[in-house]
Amino acid sequence: MLKDLDEYRYLHSDSEKISEFAREMSANAPDTEQIIKNIFSWFGKNVEYSRLDSPYYPLQRSDLDTLRMKSGTCGDYSNLIVSTLLNLGIPAKYALVKKDCYGHSQDHICAMAKVDDNWVLIDATLPYRKWLGYNTPHMEYEVFSPDEFENKFKGEERYWANLALKWGKGKYAGLLYAPWIHEEVEVNTEETLDTIFYLLILNGLDDWNLYVYYLSYTPEIGISPIMAIINPKKRVFKFSIYKGQSIWDDEQWSKEYDLDKVPENFKDEKFKRLNNNIEKTIDRVLEIIAHH
Repeated sequence: MLKDLDEYRYLHSDSEKISEFAREMSANAPDTEQIIKNIFSWFGKNVEYSRLDSPYYPLQRSDLDTLRMKSGTCGDYSNLIVSTLLNLGIPAKYALVKKDCYGHSQDHICAMAKVDDNWVLIDATLPYRKWLGYNTPHMEYEVFSPDEFENKFKGEERYWANLALKWGKGKYAGLLYAPWIHEEVEVNTEETLDTIFYLLILNGLDDWNLYVYYLSYTPEIGISPIMAIINPKKRVFKFSIYKGQSIWDDEQWSKEYDLDKVPENFKDEKFKRLNNNIEKTIDRVLEIIAHH
């Protein structure tokens, strides 16, 4: 696996596949902004935020992987966008986002493009893509050139691959490197976007927690009203009843409730959607863990 990482590249901007995609995205586009909007439209119609289809390898999906698999997460999205822009002669970089446009702490990646002598953030990940994908006003971020980005994340890939090998479970590397494994849209209107987000944390062999968040966004705010925690010993729910500093703040949550002990006032439509989505998705996640 480590040898494969050394030979693996994130970008193939001169390849025929990327050239073909770039031509498609730029056809009849008068400027860079329209090219970006075309890319966003393509993502919305074709790409799923998920690693469930190939959770173990590759750790970081390249531009060609994302184009072929039509799935991935924020870094994978950014690889395809940066590669496409470079193919078209548009300067492009990466941004590692620490605080997003909602003011929430994040460990997130998006692209950057140079447009009319200004660098603008290009974010194809939801919820940002829906309202603020072009020139996204993220609050805190660090900028990386394509080479700097690949060097940094190749280092992270090697770290997690080595840890997985020490555990004797090489396939764990992909799960350790990218624990944000799946997201599904539940509600999508002009003014709201509700998604269900799956985060799988491995602490050791046969020691894991699956955190499932109901996320609800408008153009101005993002909240997480409910979460579930699932592991080999329990499946419980928490509800946001205290003020938190960000959407991920653990201080916002109520005590844990078993399914049959959830108070009636918490059993709203969002709670039902969360439960239904878990029932639909959980077997795929458990299969990934069982077949490590």
